[in-house]
Order: sequence, then C-alpha cells, then structure tokens
Amino acid sequence: MKDNRNKIIALPFAGGNKYSFNSIEKHIPKSLNWVTLELPGRGGRFKENLLVDVDELVDDLIKQIIPLIEDCSYVIYGHSMGTLLGYELAKKIILLGLKQPTCLFFTGRGAPGFNRFTNKKSLLQEEEFWQEVEKIGGLPKEILECKELLELYYPIMKSDFQAIEDYNFKVMEEPFTFPIHICMGKEEIGEGEEKTTLTDMKAWKDETSSPCTFELLEGDHFFILKHPEVMAQKIAHMAHGARINAY
Repeated sequence: MKDNRNKIIALPFAGGNKYSFNSIEKHIPKSLNWVTLELPGRGGRFKENLLVDVDELVDDLIKQIIPLIEDCSYVIYGHSMGTLLGYELAKKIILLGLKQPTCLFFTGRGAPGFNRFTNKKSLLQEEEFWQEVEKIGGLPKEILECKELLELYYPIMKSDFQAIEDYNFKVMEEPFTFPIHICMGKEEIGEGEEKTTLTDMKAWKDETSSPCTFELLEGDHFFILKHPEVMAQKIAHMAHGARINAY
C-alpha cells in the first residue's frame, strides 16, 4: 500500500547514513513521512563501492527518489554535503521532468558556488585528516572521540570530501521556482579560515525566483543535533506548505 503523506527526503552530511537524522526524525509529526536516502559504501549499503563524484552520487539518489515522489508532495532537506547533493538533485529532477519539490530546506553550507575548504583534505594522511575534520567541525564529537569509529569512517569521509572538493559548480540557465530556506549555526559564520561569510550564505537567493529565507541558530556546524526538536518543527512547517519568517 502506497504512503501518500507529504514526504521529507533527507540527504545526510559527509560520512552520514540513513540513521544520521534519527534525533530530528523522531520529532516529525505522523502526518509527514521522513525518508533519509542511503549512499553506497555505508549503512545498509556498506559492501557497495564508495563514490567520489557528485554527479555519480546524484545519479544514485535519482534512482532512489523516483518511486518515492510519484504520489505525494515532498521537500528536500540536506545538511552540509547533503545540501550540495540536494541542490544538484533538484537540478537533475527538473532536467528529467520529474515532479518537483515544493521547497528546499538546507543547513550547514553556503551557496553552491562557495567552497568552504581552502585545501584538499582528502589528500591528507589519516591522522592529519582527522585533525582537519575536527578543526572544521566536520563530524559530531561522539564519533571523533572513538578510535574504532574513526577507522570505520576514514574511507567513507575521504571519498565524501573528495567529491565535495572536486565539485564543479555550474550556474543554472534559469533559477529554481520553488522556495529555499537556509539555516546555519552562528559559530560557523564569519570571515576567518574555514568559515562561511554572510555574503556566501545569502548568495543562495540567486538560486531561486521564489522567496529565499535565512536563519541562524546557536551552535557550530552540527547545530542541528543540538536543536533536534526545533529543527523538526521548522522542516515540518515547510513540508506542510507554510513559510518560515526569517531575514
């Protein structure tokens, strides 16, 4: 039996899997259907080869999303790498003439033309790699403090970082026609190294002809995990067709 509830299609951060948003998902109302897509090489697809190219990752996501969006309205939610994948996935959905999302809700990343990383971390040796990941807040602390988890996550994170670092941004001929909401942690905004400027965040408005709203919450890159109930309310609000009043 098909589930015709409005869907939230969620795309996790680098190193993430379909369980990455559990703390948020549990606060989503039963009137909505939250689905976190799984990429190859992790979680239930651990035995599959890792992908190191954004286009290939999006091709994989397209195959997963097609049967999910036929009979319902849906929003795309992504955090960090998931934001970049969500942006490219939306472009691919339009290119293929598929049913479009009602809106995009993105966290933890500036506009797609902005590159947060000043050097290629995917080329670093393991110890130095994790030092750099910790510096930019690229994984939750619980994982960074567990040696066994780091050994498991190292090839996954390296491949994800390679995909992000090699990403080639292309300006769309026509912007999206659906709204975008961008939410980031206050501590990741700034002018310093590995920070996102307000200008780079607000450049998201160039990606849509509909309203593009912005919001800052307390916390670092993983502020979403510190405010799971608040994040669930905000995402559900937009999934129900409402807009968030922000600057």
